[in-house]
Amino acid sequence: MSMYERQASASPGDPYVAGAPRRSPKLPRAVYTAITAAVFNLIGAAGILVLGTDAIRQQVAANQGAGADPISAAEVDVHSERFEGLQTIYSGLAYSTIFWSLVLILLAWLALRGGTAVRVIAAIILIFSVLFKAADLFMSLPVLTLAADVAVVGLGVAAIVLLFGAGKKAGRRGV
Repeated sequence: MSMYERQASASPGDPYVAGAPRRSPKLPRAVYTAITAAVFNLIGAAGILVLGTDAIRQQVAANQGAGADPISAAEVDVHSERFEGLQTIYSGLAYSTIFWSLVLILLAWLALRGGTAVRVIAAIILIFSVLFKAADLFMSLPVLTLAADVAVVGLGVAAIVLLFGAGKKAGRRGV
């Protein structure tokens, strides 16, 4: 056969085609949903970094301590130990969210190749993200972060369901 002759397409009975792994049609949806959840995670973390100071001021002003009356947010000393401690906690939360969101984006992209281990690790990161974001809804955070957290919870649950549903069932059904 010369280089210019057309090759015959593989027949369904061909052993090389029959043994080829089939990718679930749900897998791209799962991956793009996970990536979207990670992007909303990044938006929420940016909201904490940019707008977190106001949320910390409001939290310190509302919770002055044992028996003290609340003060206005403008009266909070930004150099106090309590304010700086909360700022460290909030920024640590934001930076760890950024790190794990970037890891999730990478793993979700790698999951397009169909690796089961990558899908499971991405799903575990999504489970923890959903749990932490659900807990964030009860914290004093900027509105942008809370809105992004709601989106992460919804998209994260959908991505987890799609990632676990994009497993071996597709190969058995012949999809």
